[in-house]
Amino acid sequence: MKNRKLLTACTALALVIPTTALANAEKMQTYEQTMSEKQNEMKQEWAEKRAERKQKLLQLVSQYSPETKQEWENAFSEREELMKQLDKSDLKEKRHELRAKRKQEIAEFKEKVKNGEITKEQMREKIESFKGNKREHREGRSEMREQWKEAIEKNDKVKIQQLLDGKLTRFKEHNQKLKQFIQEQAKS
Repeated sequence: MKNRKLLTACTALALVIPTTALANAEKMQTYEQTMSEKQNEMKQEWAEKRAERKQKLLQLVSQYSPETKQEWENAFSEREELMKQLDKSDLKEKRHELRAKRKQEIAEFKEKVKNGEITKEQMREKIESFKGNKREHREGRSEMREQWKEAIEKNDKVKIQQLLDGKLTRFKEHNQKLKQFIQEQAKS
């Protein structure tokens, strides 16, 4: 009698467990598809926003600095080529490697704090130094947006031309940095 109950219970479990695992696998597959779709949507939105910003910028160039329009178009086409090259490369893997390296460095800092080699404050300073460049860049962009907004509201032609020239210079410099980065990645 006990054997039959045990046999019935084991049979029921044997039927239920694979079904549950299969249901979880289907949920996981659906989740991965949803995430992939969201990522594709985000990429498309960014591409649309980028095209919109490019059009607005070229419109300003045409209006306030038409003599540099060809330079702008050349810089934009160069950027598009560089971005295509970046997409073809295996940078995603390298980015994940860099993240793992950063996490390892942070873990080492925590271990040093635990061992008493450095203080928590020193650890925070080192971690903040990682973020420092990003913060400075973000603040600089914020200031630049304010200057653009102010110059456009006042219709200050001289200021807008200065801002356009500065932006073109930075754009070209960034293109050069991208070229160097791609060349370095190709070598390694």
